[in-house]
Amino acid sequence: MINVSNIERFATHDGPGIRTTIFLKGCSLHCPWCANPETWVEYPVLMHDTKKCVRCFACQKNCPNMAIHFDPEFKWNPQTCQHCNTCVENCPLEALEFSGKSMEIEEIVKIVLKDIDYYKNSQGGVTISGGEAFVQFDALMELLKTLKKHDLHVAIETTGNYSNERIKRALPYIDLWLIDFKHIDKEMLQKVTGGDYDQIMENITYLMNTCPDQVIIRTPVIPKFNADQKTLCAMIEYVSKYPVKEMDLLPYHSLGKSKWDKMHKKYMYSDLKMMDKSELLDYVEIGKKHGLKIKLGG
Repeated sequence: MINVSNIERFATHDGPGIRTTIFLKGCSLHCPWCANPETWVEYPVLMHDTKKCVRCFACQKNCPNMAIHFDPEFKWNPQTCQHCNTCVENCPLEALEFSGKSMEIEEIVKIVLKDIDYYKNSQGGVTISGGEAFVQFDALMELLKTLKKHDLHVAIETTGNYSNERIKRALPYIDLWLIDFKHIDKEMLQKVTGGDYDQIMENITYLMNTCPDQVIIRTPVIPKFNADQKTLCAMIEYVSKYPVKEMDLLPYHSLGKSKWDKMHKKYMYSDLKMMDKSELLDYVEIGKKHGLKIKLGG
């Protein structure tokens, strides 16, 4: 079994061609701009839409585990919740939904194989994303091995925030690494994301040394974090030392804010406007000067 947040068919990003993207649950980082905060934990998360809720209290009245109450705002207790779906079924306005469920590996692969002809015709495949896929490492390895038995192109999107030994074990089963490089400053990275800078940099450098032609470095460009010229130029210079496929600069967006709202969590970047690719055009030229292909967007 493996805990899944979502499976997106016919994706055309996060890897070449037409793909199926599998979003796994669990993440050791807590980036305040995250577009998928519901994936931080491995268990299913109850999402509550205040715009739909009329406070009829049907969810509270029908929950057999008393995991929901209004005090006066909606409160959900994940410790007592058994994810029985009773609250969702009894909500008359569909203001509740669970994000995430446990699935058998075979069940996932069956969904993936429905589109195998599209993968072949477009040089596509499967992308495993998150959360952080390596959190559920044993289940991830089983999934990787099963996918490769079907001769599928497998890409993985990862933070690199885990032991290098895990990368070495997964390496034979992954065709493309989309690895995040969020910041070159140790203190800033650890303070804002909670990541282990030394471990992340070890893994980024290991992959760029070991299989550079299978590596795309991805940098989310976030105002007040790493969007200044000095930081981005230093990151580009570091990556340019290795013959990687490319470095992707991903302009900040707030498309995940509604998820934060449904989880009743404060979104720290509400005052920031979304960035446009045009704001990063200069870095494409800077990359060229360093012999590095820079792509804007993922």
